[in-house]
Amino acid sequence: MKITAEDEKLEKIRADALALCLFEGEKPAGELEKLDKAVSGAIGETIKLGDFKGKLYEVTSIYTHGKIPVVRIFLVGAGKKGEFDSRIARNIAGAAARRALKTGAKKLAIYLGEHLNAAEIIEGIGLATYEPGLYKTKKEDEGRIEELVLVGRANNQVIKHSQIIVESTNWVRKLISEPANVMTPQALVEEARKLAKTYKFGIEVIDEEEAKKRGFGAFVGVARGSEEPSFLVVLKYKGGGKETLGIVGKGITFDSGGISLKPSKGMWEMKMDMAGAAACLGIMKWVGETRPRLNVITVLPLTENLPSGRALKPGDVVKALNGKTIEITNTDAEGRVVLADALAYAQKLGATYLVDLATLTGAINVALGNVATGIMGRPNSWVEKIVRLGREAGELFWQLPTFRDYKEILKSDIADLDNAPGEGQPNAVTGAGAIAGAMFLLEFVNEKVPLAHLDIAATAWLSTERPYLTKGPTGVGVRTLVKLIESLENGG
Repeated sequence: MKITAEDEKLEKIRADALALCLFEGEKPAGELEKLDKAVSGAIGETIKLGDFKGKLYEVTSIYTHGKIPVVRIFLVGAGKKGEFDSRIARNIAGAAARRALKTGAKKLAIYLGEHLNAAEIIEGIGLATYEPGLYKTKKEDEGRIEELVLVGRANNQVIKHSQIIVESTNWVRKLISEPANVMTPQALVEEARKLAKTYKFGIEVIDEEEAKKRGFGAFVGVARGSEEPSFLVVLKYKGGGKETLGIVGKGITFDSGGISLKPSKGMWEMKMDMAGAAACLGIMKWVGETRPRLNVITVLPLTENLPSGRALKPGDVVKALNGKTIEITNTDAEGRVVLADALAYAQKLGATYLVDLATLTGAINVALGNVATGIMGRPNSWVEKIVRLGREAGELFWQLPTFRDYKEILKSDIADLDNAPGEGQPNAVTGAGAIAGAMFLLEFVNEKVPLAHLDIAATAWLSTERPYLTKGPTGVGVRTLVKLIESLENGG
């Protein structure tokens, strides 16, 4: 998509559609009032008659009948003025883009005004126009936005930076969209190799045999159930300084639940159980393009979780890289098991800060639904920083507690830890499934190393379309971690 900036008067803009952001009860003023006069008061009349109320993500079309060069005007609802934030700004742009696609508009202009900025608009439109139908032989009859015009102040540096974020995020969504027979662990390894070659990253690929020799017993335990070759992959970027951000992503390219088989309904969506690993690759793509002054490593445990004669059985015990033993009371709690080795290895490689992204628990959907990503970890300052940066990036996170009392959940009679509390023996603490996952992961991280665990199980994939986003993969986490890298780079 071509993106240009113009500081022309609204009534002189040439485009198939011009989108204007208006709050509830707001009337045209300033430049919008001048535009309204140019179209014989059509905007004011539409508001007066109640055809447009400014409700959040409401979009009403007004045809200009040749009175100005723009063919149609989209009035886009911004909701209540006091509730407006950067996330809503991105989604407003997305709502306008979704309407433009449906009307076949190829050139879309958006007026920035006082409340919108170029970065938010570019990201919102770039995400809204992602096409998930990778294998459709006949595409649906919808338009394609070929040019975006930002009306107002926007500089080329911001435009370029935002485009890189959009391209990286949508590439992640493509990886997740691919079926599991295409996006195998080996295929993800090849994607990592391409990144390493293109951006001169260091890369380490550890196969199952080597992983077994080196003590990655938790990862190997899960991997042995699949006939597909499995790998631990490390990408290393040296940007300078003493600090290193380690990002770990769950890379289960298909999760059947293993011997603890999932219900068949909705199992097809489990091709997205590698969304955390895909997000890591997208972040590294952005890193390669922008070259931040910060060391970044990412560790990806890539395998499938399938039932077979060699698969883990409930009651089995595995030994992780850090020496801790894990009783497998439910093979469908495999994500935390492979992440245990990946987190331990990231520290061995020198990570001074850690973030993991994982489609870890169904419990997080019960707790938060598909609106906010669950975040847990320590110390609080590290977790709160990511929550704040997420808000700036247009992604919502909600912190759940990791009180020491929750460690009771992890007790096993036979091993150091139980991977699925409640499946084995009764514990003093019950429930708290999402928190249990986080508490488990914390057992593999040195207390002096900050860890933020992002449970993206409910937000990595949308089963229904939103006004500003198609259903399917979301690429959640990429934009927030871009903000985090930029913050750490600048000493924040």
